[in-house]
Amino acid sequence: MLPVLLERKARTFANTLRSLRGWKLAKNLMFAGAGLLMLTALYGGFWRLLTYLEGVELIGPILSWKLTSMVLLMTFSMVIVSSIIISMTTLYYSFDLKFLFSCPLDLRSIFLDKALETVFYSSWTLALAILPFIVALGRVKGLDAGFYLSYLMLMVPFMMLAGAFGILFSMVVMYSFPSSRTRDITWLLGSLSVAFVYVVFRFSKPEKLLRPDSLQVVAQYIQYLQSPTAAYMPSWWVTKAMMAYSARHWGDFFLNSGVLFAAAALLYWGIYALSGRLYMRGFSGAQSSPRFRGERVESAEQRLAQRLPRLRSFAVMLWKDRLALGRDARYWSQIILIAALIAVYLFSIRQLPLDTPDLKSLISFLNVGVAGFVMAAIGLRFTFPAISLEGNSYWLLRSAPLSTAAVMREKLAVSLLPSVVIGVILIAVSNRLLHADLFVSLLSTFTIIVAAAVLTIMGVGMGALFPDFNVENIHQLESSYGGFLYMACSMGYLALIVGVEAWPVQMHFAERLGRANPWDPRAVALCAAVFVIINLAAAWLPWRLGLRNLERYEI
Repeated sequence: MLPVLLERKARTFANTLRSLRGWKLAKNLMFAGAGLLMLTALYGGFWRLLTYLEGVELIGPILSWKLTSMVLLMTFSMVIVSSIIISMTTLYYSFDLKFLFSCPLDLRSIFLDKALETVFYSSWTLALAILPFIVALGRVKGLDAGFYLSYLMLMVPFMMLAGAFGILFSMVVMYSFPSSRTRDITWLLGSLSVAFVYVVFRFSKPEKLLRPDSLQVVAQYIQYLQSPTAAYMPSWWVTKAMMAYSARHWGDFFLNSGVLFAAAALLYWGIYALSGRLYMRGFSGAQSSPRFRGERVESAEQRLAQRLPRLRSFAVMLWKDRLALGRDARYWSQIILIAALIAVYLFSIRQLPLDTPDLKSLISFLNVGVAGFVMAAIGLRFTFPAISLEGNSYWLLRSAPLSTAAVMREKLAVSLLPSVVIGVILIAVSNRLLHADLFVSLLSTFTIIVAAAVLTIMGVGMGALFPDFNVENIHQLESSYGGFLYMACSMGYLALIVGVEAWPVQMHFAERLGRANPWDPRAVALCAAVFVIINLAAAWLPWRLGLRNLERYEI
């Protein structure tokens, strides 16, 4: 039965490729080209890093393999966490499961098909992200094409083992607690795991790997490099196999490869056997809905609607979104990740090796662009999907006595205050840690407030310009064409405002360095005018295009 299901996926993929015509084909080629450029840039950075490490006397080759083992261990951990989150949706809430269960198909075959789908969705982005590192490693080590083929062969059981842990966890949990609430708890646990791995990795200060002088005894450093990195994890088996291939130690290569494939085969055989006993009960329990308990206390939105009848529609929508935020664990899982991101961001600012006050102030100004990037990434998770996450219930809003502009304004109001607060926290704490001067502190704070508002308006507008009411999770929206364009436009906008403000900042530092009459009022006025024009255009254009597109959208 499994070959039939795999053939179904292959034909679906082939039909999708054949249907690409005209603008749709050009759009896919454009985004594929952008992805190749990003991978090329990653390759260039990894090649420079590995070339530097390989050139270190005595310990260079060991250093590069140690870094490889750390990269593979981090990848393995992230795939496990990703599979825990994705397996819940794929195994128990996928839209085609009810159709598949109505077909004359074996239960275990359906499960295995969805398990392989889980492994693919949880690992393909990470597999692509580390591919430039492996290519650069092979080039620096002077290895042949067989090394890359061996790596691709080893990645199959490596990714399957990582995905299997998440599949097994979800299957056992859903069997033990067959309820839709279990999915919410699993999402929260998965997000906590991602945040924990991310924070621990950053707080471990991996930059020390490039500074052996930070250890008191060189022998201890060499011993650390030669010691296994999680010796009983598949990441170390892959590293050992790659090291054996580079040294032409074929016995060690086939031994570690055999262990990897055997472990994957044994684990999946066990999961396949368990699925006949566990899967159906978990799937049946997942279809139940949690019991709803209505609010008995009058909400703040209801009181607002009673006092200000003109804001009644806005208050009702705000009440609806607040309840959705409280009930949907996906939002809370994203908040956990954002908290980890902010903690790591501020920790990285604190660790910057800066000496002079002027250099610290300069970094504080440039920090506006980095903080803006963080806010754009947060907007990609919350603001951009706000319209699309209405889902199949969007027709209720269209049939209600509400204008499309009112719907977009309410989405803007929900996202605006959190965006501004996060931006101010990032800049204010960073300026405090860096001891920035008063001018740079005030300028960066004002800029981040304006940028937060513009990025939020841009997110709602572009979310309306590229709506998709049939998505199953937020991740599909983030990786869509609209999500890519939103991030690209955000980066372009941030680069422009930082570039415009660079001229007045240059005058400020010239004054601090003792230059006579550094300020040019005409240049300052020109920069202020351009700053206003850029912000008005970045806010008005996406909003207007999104509003026009959403008004013409056919349900």
